[in-house]
Amino acid sequence: MILTLASAFIITIVYINKDKPEKREKLYEINATHGGLTQMIASYLVRPILESALDRYIEKHGLAEYLEEITQQKEEEMINFYEITEGSGSKVFCGQEVLLQMYKVSNNLATLLPTDVNLKIGQDYLKEVSLGVIGMKEGGERVVTIAADDNKMSFNSYYIKLIEVKDKYPDSVNNLMIFNDLINKTGKRVKCGDEISVQYSIKRHNGEYIIKDQIVQFKVGDKKIPLAIELGVVGMRAGNKRTVLSPPDLLTGILIKEIDFDEENISIIDLSLNSTIEK
Repeated sequence: MILTLASAFIITIVYINKDKPEKREKLYEINATHGGLTQMIASYLVRPILESALDRYIEKHGLAEYLEEITQQKEEEMINFYEITEGSGSKVFCGQEVLLQMYKVSNNLATLLPTDVNLKIGQDYLKEVSLGVIGMKEGGERVVTIAADDNKMSFNSYYIKLIEVKDKYPDSVNNLMIFNDLINKTGKRVKCGDEISVQYSIKRHNGEYIIKDQIVQFKVGDKKIPLAIELGVVGMRAGNKRTVLSPPDLLTGILIKEIDFDEENISIIDLSLNSTIEK
């Protein structure tokens, strides 16, 4: 009798909610495809028990932060690429102007964009496409895919060939060494073109401070601050800290032009991202 009443109650609840979308607030998902009445009843009976056990396990082993990080990384995967040819010329970094040959592929149709496409990495015009060019080398070819909506249900694809990097950075940019102190692993990452506020200190190679605890606000890629700081913040998350070892020629610029830097040894830059990223 009790089992009959319980079954009737569950069937009633299932019927009422069968066309309603499930409200999900979990960091995981239990696959519960309803193949029939028995499966539906089992789902409503068993799922809360499984979720309770999983929640206790996650809390006990401190996995919540890890799951949140994985979820955040999935949300950020709006731009992906597939390397066709690596290339052998200069490498593309944030803020540079590049000359590209591009085809846009949409609905199985390829459209040749203007033969010579000039883009500045991180600017509003085709910004997502330009972000997909970062890391390419002259002569290289790449397919870049960009989510066309927030749900990532449709994508635009571009075939890109990098013809030329017009405003080349010093070769020493390849010698920047970046070390992360990951305090916050789930915030949004800094991208080229973001407006941010950063606290920075600069020390000589022996640890002696040259500049200490200064704050600067800037748009990443505008090239109004030294390259060592501008390139050093890309990929940081709000609240995180970084240490950058910089060659001397990457610390020149308007921001610190009057400082007497060591022209023979590296400098040590401590960075802390203060503000939420503005778009």
